[in-house]
Amino acid sequence: MGTASHADSASAINPVSTLSSVAAGSLADMPLERLEAELCRGAANLTAGEHGWLLQLAEFERRRGWEVWGCHSCVHWLVWQVGLDGRTAREKVRVAKALVQFPLVSAAMACGHLSYSKVRAITRVVVAETEQGLVDMALAGTTNHVERIVAAYRRAAPGEDGGEGDDDERDRRAWAARGLTHRLNDNATMTITLTVPVEAGVSVLSAVEVFAAPAVADIDGCIVARHARLADGMVAMAEAAVAAGDEVLGSAAPRFLVHMHEGDGVREVEGVGDAVDAPVAVSAATAERLCCDAYGEHVVHDADGEVVAVSQRASVVRGRLRRLIQARDRICRVPGCGRRGRAEIHHMVHRGRGGTNQVDNLMLTCRYHHHLLHEGGWTAVHTGDGIEFHLPDARVIPPTARPVDGHPDDVAAHGRSPDDGRCRWIGDRLDLDMALTYLFAAQPWVDPWRHTASGQFQRTLGDYPTW
Repeated sequence: MGTASHADSASAINPVSTLSSVAAGSLADMPLERLEAELCRGAANLTAGEHGWLLQLAEFERRRGWEVWGCHSCVHWLVWQVGLDGRTAREKVRVAKALVQFPLVSAAMACGHLSYSKVRAITRVVVAETEQGLVDMALAGTTNHVERIVAAYRRAAPGEDGGEGDDDERDRRAWAARGLTHRLNDNATMTITLTVPVEAGVSVLSAVEVFAAPAVADIDGCIVARHARLADGMVAMAEAAVAAGDEVLGSAAPRFLVHMHEGDGVREVEGVGDAVDAPVAVSAATAERLCCDAYGEHVVHDADGEVVAVSQRASVVRGRLRRLIQARDRICRVPGCGRRGRAEIHHMVHRGRGGTNQVDNLMLTCRYHHHLLHEGGWTAVHTGDGIEFHLPDARVIPPTARPVDGHPDDVAAHGRSPDDGRCRWIGDRLDLDMALTYLFAAQPWVDPWRHTASGQFQRTLGDYPTW
């Protein structure tokens, strides 16, 4: 999907048949020493090739090329287009960014001397002061040695504990400062600011965590950013509170968080109570999205604007029909997404343009892609192979991705030698104390027991006597 394919050429080489012929012929007769050398050479070429690929990935991430396809993140794009799982994709993006920042690590990997596994480990803790030392350690040891060094360093690194205990005056100031404000932004968003004492804030955040989506990969392998998940959790918590209040307080309680009024060229939404003091205008696309999967009522006004009649509530997609769509689709229908949580029903042909609630006109989408299908200008179209998505710039996302063929000669073209792929460990025992001593000595020392009132550490290694 969105990728070029080399299979169109009649002279394209099939890598499977090529490897099969090599395995059936020359490999069986190859001397063992030569086979070992070729394995090391191949590992070095693979590392060098992956280095170039990671630099391309870093540039793709810098340009945010994944946004062109409506993906949540570069990780989402890798899961969809390259076929990586979510955890691997996140590590690839992290390492790619680190290679741009640390030239010594990048140069060692480009030569095939540092494998991806070693680079992945040292980039978790590397800083400018320790870059050379970590590269030397990684070259001299195995990946297991490097992982042990990094894990021990992270355990031993001092934290920054915050200052003095609270007093009565501080408690009184914190209680007096509590409040909640909101601000309408120019980009069709609202910023809500909550100020409460620390213990109350922890309670709120803990409750939000309960309603937030889990920090695990969905079926598409993508994890939404933590701040976005928390925002969704806050909305879900508010919806759950209103739903619970509706059952407890009876019919007089507000049944919905958002009411939309449409008619006479006006489209406005308003909240419940005094939270939003005036209706807020929304676009036609937003109004369509809200009507796509919501209850509807017709309210009749007289000449003076007074309400004189209210129709029965019209259910858009509820009950058995909704369960049917959920059972059929199960996940967001956009290729590569696959999100399950907070799914919404989308009408491919909107009811305002003659669409119906027929099963073929309905599909399950996540909130993100439902937004793109309305405000983003996307269009979903039925084809013989499934549902394809037409983007505003005339590109088309087909139901299934088109594979791209590779060839082993592309890897061998990096021209690395067998020695480039060999580990330089000579069998000596890992001296973990010496490794940590070097890493800490290369950076300013911070004493976790001595800090200023603001919590900033002051002492450096030079402040201590030499024993």
